[in-house]
Amino acid sequence: MNKNLSGFAKKGLVLVLCMGSMLSCKKTFDIQPEDALQQSQMYQSIYDADGVILGIYGQFVGLADKYVLLNELRGDLLDVTLNSDTYLKQLSTHTVTPDNPYADPRPFYKVINNCNDALANFTVMHQKKLLADPEYYQRYADIGILRSWMYLQLGIHYGNIPYVTDPIANVNDLADVSKFPRINFDQLLDQLIAFTNTIPKQYLDQNTSAASPTLIMATSTYPIRDGVSKFFIHRRSFLGDLNLWKGNYLIASSYYKDAMETASTNVSSSDFSISLYDTYRVGNDNSGRNTLLTTGTVNPWQNIFSNIIGESETSFERMWVLPLDQNYGTNPFINLFSASAGYLVKPSALSIANWDNQLRADGSIGDRRGPNASYKINNGKPEVLKYTATYNPLTPLTTKTGIWILYRAATLHLRYAEAANLQGRNQLAGALINQGLYTDLPTKISTYNGVNDTYPFNFDASKGTVNGNWYRNIGIRGRAVDQSVTFDPANLVTDTENKIVNEDALEMAYEGYRWADLLRIALRRQTTDPNYLANKIGAKFDAAGNSSDAAAVRARLADKANWYLPFKWQ
Repeated sequence: MNKNLSGFAKKGLVLVLCMGSMLSCKKTFDIQPEDALQQSQMYQSIYDADGVILGIYGQFVGLADKYVLLNELRGDLLDVTLNSDTYLKQLSTHTVTPDNPYADPRPFYKVINNCNDALANFTVMHQKKLLADPEYYQRYADIGILRSWMYLQLGIHYGNIPYVTDPIANVNDLADVSKFPRINFDQLLDQLIAFTNTIPKQYLDQNTSAASPTLIMATSTYPIRDGVSKFFIHRRSFLGDLNLWKGNYLIASSYYKDAMETASTNVSSSDFSISLYDTYRVGNDNSGRNTLLTTGTVNPWQNIFSNIIGESETSFERMWVLPLDQNYGTNPFINLFSASAGYLVKPSALSIANWDNQLRADGSIGDRRGPNASYKINNGKPEVLKYTATYNPLTPLTTKTGIWILYRAATLHLRYAEAANLQGRNQLAGALINQGLYTDLPTKISTYNGVNDTYPFNFDASKGTVNGNWYRNIGIRGRAVDQSVTFDPANLVTDTENKIVNEDALEMAYEGYRWADLLRIALRRQTTDPNYLANKIGAKFDAAGNSSDAAAVRARLADKANWYLPFKWQ
């Protein structure tokens, strides 16, 4: 190996060499941001480029706990414990001070700076013909969209931020507003959309491994399904989210629909028919083999979070998953969530009540996505089970392995339903969150104004000689075996949106979506319901019996300026 390669470059290349055996490569990801401008000599081959990409993902994994805490503890579904420090309490009560380490934006910018360096060098490699067009655009798209994902998170939490796309020598320089002026959230969305629009559409497909055979994360522990690695950011779903935030609801629906209709193209596969109908479709093939219905003594829905190896049923659900084990750095969630470890945060009383108040299809009470699925009681303490299911305090060194699920099919369906509802497709949105398209669409085919609907709202759930692609869809509540919710025809759009937000809490609690979902609705309703966000967060403290904090939080969040964290360098 070239002795002039930077530490960053060497570590990335070491990862490529150790991928096959999956020997411990923890140090591979101990990337120093200061190395970002010292890499020009290491970008000499496609393997160098791949080493950098995997190294960046390794650094990105270090944001996992920050991402979840910012999006969940600031929301209504996660709460502090007696072990929480002052800074965690500040996140929960929206009293964050500039010295709060959880509010420090630098960890995001350090990864972004490495992305900027990689993108610049990939372009140089392309110009020198070291990367052919497909090799270049696949890698450029992946790192560019990953960078955009991080920028979206910064906009969600800080509002006004510097948007920098060139590598800089020291990320601390970003604190100087005179050198790096800040743009507001809406301007940031414009910039991110403009950037993603420069990527040729054929490279927005998720099949990275097929187009880039050197960039494959196929191992016995983290397999590829249907030629698609779940390790890399899911591109079309992110572009859907980006346009959903901007209010481009038709464009968002199109990206979501394309992702929802992902399917195997390998007709020789014995699994083809199952793959075709169940990949990202929240489906049930009625065989008992590929279903996540919350039935049976052992609730299979929990497998989404506890099965580390991606067998078929969870593979159809997971869209973007990163490993958390000794090969990729430590798993921070054990100390955060386990009642047998640090136990720094816990399910809020409100989140538990949300599940307790649901009616099942058989008339019994209690959503099975709650107890012993999303959370459990450990020695009398409520604990987030989504991150601790495999952990055993008696064998901590071997059971800290976990996964960080950043996107999955249910998220995709709920986001699509949100966008479709705002395009007047209220019945379609309702079917997706209730019992599914076959059950809830009267004609089994989506219609609008009395005629068959057009793309991206055209769904065929019919059964016959040739079945429609959506006939196995069972809906979010159908999979949970819950009774359907009803919608107020006098206030259809708003009430449907409210029901979608409620379903978000039941399906995706603690996964890192909540603050963003509430903020997006609050921004949309600034004139019609200016206290929406304040009341949503205040309800967490009401449910916990803390009326003083409830009143203080409502008063604080009545001012939009307090929706965002202070953008201060620590």
